[in-house]
Amino acid sequence: MRFSLYGECEGLLGESRGPFVVEAEGVIVDISRTAARAGVQLGMTVGEAVALVPGCHVTPATEESASWRHLRQVLWAHTPWVETHPLERRFWIEISGARIPLSELRQIACEIRQGLTEEQRIVFALARTPWQARMLLSWSRHERVPGALYRKLGSEALVVAPDLLAKNRADWSRAPVAAAWWIPAKAREELVALGVFRLEDLENIPDASLCARFGEGARVWRTGGGQRQILRPDGAPDAWSVSWRADAEGVPLEHAVAQTRRCVEALCKDLAQVGLAAQTLCVTVWTDAQEIRWEKRLAKPTHRPDALWAQISWPKEMEQVRRCWGAELCATDVTQLQPVQANLFEQTKEMGALKPKVVTEVAAWEPLMARWPKLRRGMAVDFRERRLALLLAEMAQ
Repeated sequence: MRFSLYGECEGLLGESRGPFVVEAEGVIVDISRTAARAGVQLGMTVGEAVALVPGCHVTPATEESASWRHLRQVLWAHTPWVETHPLERRFWIEISGARIPLSELRQIACEIRQGLTEEQRIVFALARTPWQARMLLSWSRHERVPGALYRKLGSEALVVAPDLLAKNRADWSRAPVAAAWWIPAKAREELVALGVFRLEDLENIPDASLCARFGEGARVWRTGGGQRQILRPDGAPDAWSVSWRADAEGVPLEHAVAQTRRCVEALCKDLAQVGLAAQTLCVTVWTDAQEIRWEKRLAKPTHRPDALWAQISWPKEMEQVRRCWGAELCATDVTQLQPVQANLFEQTKEMGALKPKVVTEVAAWEPLMARWPKLRRGMAVDFRERRLALLLAEMAQ
């Protein structure tokens, strides 16, 4: 079973130990915990935030802060199914397991906390689909979700959907309209003022009345903003690199080649842990004469050390090298690792598991085909073989 974990972050766009706010074009886009307790809200101007929290540190928004990079590295170390939105301060990941992976979630939260300060925090929600996970967290910010499980992952809060618990079922139509993020804020306030408190109340309003007051775009409000059922994973990090460095005297070329081979094994291990394969490999070697750099585009992505090492073609400049001072291998282009029998396993999910007898017969047939390629399965026994079988049976009697 695959679980969707949704998280919303506070203060991860800034880098300060004390109270701080993050601004973009004069508007607050992220706030620390202390500033939030003082009344600072998203969308305020910088002047309003500084008036509420005197001495508050103001930092400009960047594409990716150090805290956010740390968050992505931790998530990528556990699963390749990661979708992040830094400017919106939220992310999704998917984790597979037979039951709710509380121990793994606790480990993820602990590793994330090691790179955060007391002014930063993350709130998690676990459900079956990405939409349900976000809906669960948005709902819990307004009221307690009936049947949901509330836990602490160290210092981070976690909400588990009722659908994942035994004998519990979530009625998403009972969620408050105020938690529907796909409806504009002013429209939500107006709906609540008109007595539409729950999503199920919204379904009872005729389309003509709803569109007459809020426009034709209000027709999609009942669909939950599309109710995304799948994740849209981020691209892999720009580069996966492994390197080694020698001392001031350097090492002979033979030793450098052996060290580079170990780097290939380490790189393939890191990629395989998150289900990725190398497509393009960039190699840099620091020698006694110059820095030698070349790039190899693989015809077929691979995560196997032997296959990757065999495709590294050393340039002619390496023939004159005697000593090396280091090397770096960088997978500048990676792809999702596709198992050879992925389609077979997908088909057998509905048909049931393969019988052990069938697996044994298939495994026994492969070496025969490798030895005699012209051999065909299902060939009829000819006359001579039948006569030999009868003769052997008579001799056995």
